[in-house]
Amino acid sequence: MGSAVLFGLVTGRGEQVFAGMLEGAQGAVEGVLRLMGSFGIFCGLMNILSASGCVEWLNGKLKKLLKMLLGNVKEEALTYVTGNLSANMLGLGNAATPLGLKAAKLLAEGERATDALCMFLVINTSSVQLFPSTVVALRAAMGAAEPGAVVLPGLASTALSTLCGVLLCKLMEKRT
Repeated sequence: MGSAVLFGLVTGRGEQVFAGMLEGAQGAVEGVLRLMGSFGIFCGLMNILSASGCVEWLNGKLKKLLKMLLGNVKEEALTYVTGNLSANMLGLGNAATPLGLKAAKLLAEGERATDALCMFLVINTSSVQLFPSTVVALRAAMGAAEPGAVVLPGLASTALSTLCGVLLCKLMEKRT
């Protein structure tokens, strides 16, 4: 950015450069303000889901499935994996990151990646989301006619990528 400002000053277009910078800053502030409302709604919805027991219910269902996929892993690791995937499924990626890091540390054997860690990373990387709240909020903030139109295609693609990843991971497990 510094070189652009310098170039604008040298070529006599400093006024245009600064006008562009101010316009960009104004657009950024407006975008943040639009997003704040959407995020407030989704955070409130998450609190309602949590208070109603939906998050705990989802965690319970996930634990059963993950025990089959990950095999015999420590309960503590399974709790972190479940929390990470639940947060990702609900579109709360920032909340999922610390849980995922702790899960990965517990699933690894020292410096070696275990089959369980590889499976967790495959599932996590396929980005399973039931509702992509961030994408919907961004689309709404930018004035999309149908901000939620990405939900169904996103759900289908994430289900397919997760299924393919899990099958390939299981195939590779059998080879070793």
